[in-house]
Amino acid sequence: MLRSPKSPPRASSQLPESCRLPAGLGGGDPRGPVPALRHPQSLASEGEEDELPEEEEEEAAAGKEGRAPEPAAAKKPEERSKKQQCKSLAEQPAAEHGPPGKRPENKPRVPVRYCTLGTRDSARSPQTLVEVTSFAAINKFQPFNVAISSNVLLLLDFHSHLTRSEVVGYLGGRWDTNTQLLTVLRAFPCRTRLGDAESAAAVEEEICQSLFLRGLSLVGWYHSHPFGPALPSLHDIDAQMDYQLKLQGSGNGFQPCLALICGPYYHGNPGAESRIAPFWVMPPPETLLVEFYKGAPDLVKFQELWSQDQTYLDKLKGSLAARTPKDQSFTHILEQIYSLLKHSS
Repeated sequence: MLRSPKSPPRASSQLPESCRLPAGLGGGDPRGPVPALRHPQSLASEGEEDELPEEEEEEAAAGKEGRAPEPAAAKKPEERSKKQQCKSLAEQPAAEHGPPGKRPENKPRVPVRYCTLGTRDSARSPQTLVEVTSFAAINKFQPFNVAISSNVLLLLDFHSHLTRSEVVGYLGGRWDTNTQLLTVLRAFPCRTRLGDAESAAAVEEEICQSLFLRGLSLVGWYHSHPFGPALPSLHDIDAQMDYQLKLQGSGNGFQPCLALICGPYYHGNPGAESRIAPFWVMPPPETLLVEFYKGAPDLVKFQELWSQDQTYLDKLKGSLAARTPKDQSFTHILEQIYSLLKHSS
C-alpha cells in the first residue's frame, strides 16, 4: 500500500567522463539517473552557427553501444509535437522558479543522504541538497547511453560563470530508439531575469523555434548552483520528475529527459574546472509494489473499464484523492505511479 508520509524521490547523477549512471522511465518504469559521456569536438556556441557538420555530430553521438541517426529534416506534424513538448517543459521554470536567473546562493548548503530524509514536511527546506546514488549501488543497469557535445559543456560552463545568481537553459538533441542513445548537441541559454515573465515567454518561444529549425528535439535542461556543489536540491528533484513525465507524454514511447547541474565557483571542486553533473530521478519505494506485481496474471488491467464511465485507473485515483497529502511534490509522485500502472497493465 502507499505510505501516507511524503517520501521524496531519489536522485542519481554524475560520474566522471565516460561513466554510466542509472537511468529510467522506460515505458513508465523509472530506474534512476543518467550518464554523461564527453566527446571531443570543435568548439562552437549556440546561435552563432548553423547545424553542426555531420562529422562533428557523429563524434558527439558516438557512444559505447550505438550511434545517433543521420540528421533529417523534421516533418510538420512532428514539429507541432516537438513544440508542445518544448512549451510544456519551458513553462515550468517560468511558473515555478520564475524566469531563469534564480536567487544567489550566499549560505553554504550541506548535502544530505537520501536515506536520512525520512518524510517530507513543511519544515524541510526545498533547497536542501541531496547526494546522488549510482546505479551500481542499487543493482540496476543503465537502459541507454548519453553522448554530450563538448560545445554544450563549453556554453553551459560559460553561462554559469557570468552571474552570482542561478541560470537556466535547455538542451537540444536527438533520441535514437534503436540504439537507445540520447545525443545532446546544443545548449540554449535562457537570456532573461528573475521576475521578468514577459521576457521569459519570448525567450522560450525563440528557443522552441531554434530547435525546430535545426531539426532537434527538446531532451533536457540545465541550471547552475554558483557557489554550491553540483548536486540537486529537493526542488530540483521535484522539477526533474515533472519534466520526465512531461517529455514522456501520454503515449507508449520512451523519451528521456536529462538534467545537468553546474557548480562554477564551488570551492570544493578539485581545481579550476567546474563540476558539471547529470542526474535522473526515480520515485520513492512505493513504486516497488508496482514492479512486484508487474507481469502477474492477476494484475488489475487499469486501462479496462471498471464501470460504464470509469476505468480501473480512474477508480484508483478517485479512491486515493481524499487520502492524498495536499503537497504538490507528492502529486508528482502519484502521477509517476499512475503512469507506471498504466503501462505495466
